[in-house]
Amino acid sequence: MEQTSNPGARNRRVTRSMTASIEAPIKARTSIAILEEFEPLEPRPKKRRRTTTEFQKTTTSITKSIDVSTQPKTATRLDRPLSASTFGLVQERIADNLYHLVLQAILWNQTTGRQARPVFEQLIALYPNPMSLASASLSELTTLLHPIGLHNIRAARCIALGKRWCELPPSADKQYIRKKYHLQSNGEGLGWEIGHLPGVGPYALDSYRIFHRDKLRGLAQNWLGDGAAKGFEPEWKRVLPTDKELRAYLKWMWMKDGWEWDERTGNTRRAKD
Repeated sequence: MEQTSNPGARNRRVTRSMTASIEAPIKARTSIAILEEFEPLEPRPKKRRRTTTEFQKTTTSITKSIDVSTQPKTATRLDRPLSASTFGLVQERIADNLYHLVLQAILWNQTTGRQARPVFEQLIALYPNPMSLASASLSELTTLLHPIGLHNIRAARCIALGKRWCELPPSADKQYIRKKYHLQSNGEGLGWEIGHLPGVGPYALDSYRIFHRDKLRGLAQNWLGDGAAKGFEPEWKRVLPTDKELRAYLKWMWMKDGWEWDERTGNTRRAKD
């Protein structure tokens, strides 16, 4: 038999063979470990949608009962006939209920009346008074207010309104100063009976003063001055609103009395025939 003349080469072949036999299982085990480590997880099961709750069924039935197409449109310019009995604002219909007036102002903020009106009708049907609103479920209220946006903020604000109202209802003998609200049209300069309520801003204060303040203070039966003493001047004549619909309404009201009204200054002059 031929003998290998180079023992070193033979040793190197034996070493490589032994190394290969050792590394093979290690590589196999390593490959398995890597595959196990990066093996895709089982796909997460899809969340089952919640079934329709009793609350959702109630709001749906209320929504169906409201025909948006029949809701009166507001005249944003002086295009409402002076012979008309109403201008078309929702406040004219709810003026006797201060709670409804304040809620309406919160819902109308940063949205349109046409969008907010059906939601408002649902809200006052489900929560007809401050006590029921104070105990409302935040999640249910958020769902109800979702169509008009800012639903999380509005829902929390509505509940806070109900709680504050129950603690300290508006009354004629207590007023609260609102620093951000203009006082140029308020001869008393003391404050406002609803100034302490959450969510009450300039629009809510203007609306309250126009449609309800005289009644709350016992000066008249309504904002039109019915049942008031001789020489009485209604509160709405001292309001300078920034909202375009309230401005249009006051222009219409002044014109019905025969006066042209300047929405910026509050000055009036006799209307031309």
